[in-house]
Amino acid sequence: MELQLAGTDNFRSLKGMPAHGGRRIGGHILLRSDQLHMLDDEGWKVLGELGVRTVCDLRSEAERLHIPNRLPPGLQQLALDVSSDMRADKRIAMVLAQNPSPAGAQTMMLEVYRRLPEMLAPHLTRLFGLFESGAVPVLIHCAAGKDRTGFAVATLLHALGVRRECIVADYQLSARRMAEASEARREVMSKAIRAMIGQPCSDETIDVVMDARPDYLHTAYASVNDQYGSMEGYLLACAGLDEPRLQRLRDRWLMAD
Repeated sequence: MELQLAGTDNFRSLKGMPAHGGRRIGGHILLRSDQLHMLDDEGWKVLGELGVRTVCDLRSEAERLHIPNRLPPGLQQLALDVSSDMRADKRIAMVLAQNPSPAGAQTMMLEVYRRLPEMLAPHLTRLFGLFESGAVPVLIHCAAGKDRTGFAVATLLHALGVRRECIVADYQLSARRMAEASEARREVMSKAIRAMIGQPCSDETIDVVMDARPDYLHTAYASVNDQYGSMEGYLLACAGLDEPRLQRLRDRWLMAD
């Protein structure tokens, strides 16, 4: 659902997405965004009006210390370190350093997504616990709101019975948001990549990193299938979410169309 939040480039609500049994996600229970450090009082007021109770930050500890969230009183923050990102893991950045080209960026992004399921796995119990305990609405974010947030949100949507094609369509909205990002934001990304790999990259290479290609998300799904057999197997093994618990989640957070 289209919403505007000044100070962010990739914010939206998942309200109304079609889900299990012909129902839809009810209310603004799940929101997603890029990092929140540019929010002013008005921005936090908007989140307050949406009823946000928990901010789930998927960035690494180093990222959080470098660019901290400054949450207003009354908001809970849950920090879940998901390190499958070039900002958080220098080994990933080295993939691009060895081939600083669009092809090298593509290879790096596929490696990011191959690792994402295993990096998120230790945190799934706490993430789903927010929804089981009623600590919603939840705003999930990372740095760009695209990769780590993209797979975490995809996992939550799958649990609610949203079809794969709808999940991918929402994921791809991040590509449009990144394309619409201000030139200043793009310059920040370019400088950050240069600092991480020690050399400049072409605009075309930066575009590959900022993109949200279906192949990226499909690589994460393939990694899940290789390790757990299916998304259901992943949810069961890593969060203990069997069919009765999934059904309770759906009954609680979905509404009739």
